[in-house]
Amino acid sequence: MKVYRIKRIIAILLLIMTLVLLISGFGITHYNIIGPLTLGILDKPLSYRIHTMTWGIFVILFILHVYFPFSKKK
Repeated sequence: MKVYRIKRIIAILLLIMTLVLLISGFGITHYNIIGPLTLGILDKPLSYRIHTMTWGIFVILFILHVYFPFSKKK
């Protein structure tokens, strides 16, 4: 039961990180749209910082997400 819970947490975190990367990526390329939608909180420089700081976490979560189905079942 613990492995299922860990898989679920990893999947949820991966979903959140995917959304963060998508929104921050749009904040970099379409800052004229994302800025007003976020009430000016997410401007181009902040979007770039968020995008570059979170890609590593995304990759780790993705690797874990792919690894668990191929790991040996006990």
